[in-house]
Amino acid sequence: MNTALIDPALASCLQRFVQLDANTPTPHLDYVQRRRLLSELQARTLRTLPLPGISVHNHFVAEEGREIALRSYMPTAQATGQTLVWLHGGGWMVGSLDTHDDLCEHLAHYTGHTVLSVHYRRTPENPFPAAVDDAQAVLRWLYQMQGVLPFASQKVLLGGDSAGGHLALATAVRAVQTPQDAHAHIQALLLLYPCIQPAQDNDSMRRFAQGFGLTGAAMQQYWDVLGGADEALRTPSLCLDALPLLPPTVIMTASHDVLRDEAEDFAHQLQALPQGPRVCLQRAEGMVHGFARILVSSPAARQHVQTACSLLEQVRATCA
Repeated sequence: MNTALIDPALASCLQRFVQLDANTPTPHLDYVQRRRLLSELQARTLRTLPLPGISVHNHFVAEEGREIALRSYMPTAQATGQTLVWLHGGGWMVGSLDTHDDLCEHLAHYTGHTVLSVHYRRTPENPFPAAVDDAQAVLRWLYQMQGVLPFASQKVLLGGDSAGGHLALATAVRAVQTPQDAHAHIQALLLLYPCIQPAQDNDSMRRFAQGFGLTGAAMQQYWDVLGGADEALRTPSLCLDALPLLPPTVIMTASHDVLRDEAEDFAHQLQALPQGPRVCLQRAEGMVHGFARILVSSPAARQHVQTACSLLEQVRATCA
């Protein structure tokens, strides 16, 4: 693995992941099952003691034919009363509430908001836009549960990392397109190294296609498996009528990431709109794709996540 110029603590963690992959033979598992297993094992190797001052609870949203699992992380002191709904990364295929425990705890700690992590339906069993349907159902549930749960509100913040960032963006676009179905008002977006558009050919995709964690080939495979009954929403950056009406948005990219350029290009696209949303773009230097999920292993990664949270507060203040 080429780890030149990467934060040393993060590079060491990536080497551990490579070794874990090599030391975990799973001849009985298919590709999807293996990726999910390795994602869970990675999280277990990193998991530390829970942060003090964060109350964690599981919840379930009942929808026709399914349940959506949620986990809330509520600060027990000096809580802001705001709720940040979080959609986890994992190529729409892997990842869970458990793989993002550390990140969601830190998001709650740094913002003072209740963070509500959503385990949406994953591919390939559930093609797009099933995950967006689940995110929308959670926003509707938060609206309906006002006065019942302390973090339920009509106004929420929405965010996600990697594929979760794509889903957060798609959910926000749908809320603009069908406001009668939105229920909860999305005040701001926090997108960490989001997937934006398939089949990208740019500098970061070529430079970091191998040796930096997420590969270009793996990303294309994730897109191929995503499916999509709603082709326009699948690429929300092309929903030009909706983009000017998006809420204020924070986009943080990783310097050594195949997705860096497409996310930064999208931020510039939003910034160029005559009456578009306020957009804060920040590049996390020395970071690779997925750094936020493994922030417990890297003080530098934690600092970048804290910076992203500060930027979210700045843009949220514009719509308070």
